[in-house]
Amino acid sequence: MILEVETLCPARGVADRIAAHLLEARLIACANRSRTVVSLYRWEGEVRAEEEYSLRVKTRIELADAVEAAIVELHPYELPAVLRHEVQANAGYEAWVLAETREA
Repeated sequence: MILEVETLCPARGVADRIAAHLLEARLIACANRSRTVVSLYRWEGEVRAEEEYSLRVKTRIELADAVEAAIVELHPYELPAVLRHEVQANAGYEAWVLAETREA
């Protein structure tokens, strides 16, 4: 099993900076940035609609806390969503993720 961590970013550059930092630190093996999505949510008593970029990264399960801490530190939002999903991948891909990330 590996871990996919997802967050939403207000701009493409923010998503790219977070991904680059995580890659440089070998906290993740890869990142996927989507085109914009529209997020609808309630914040401070108001319903809002904002365009955001989804950023999904793949890592070792034991690096989850370090990945989350880095995202929260680099993210401009007061309260960024950091969603963790344990995923089963094909053996070769899982081995690649493990080889490309540092041990916890």
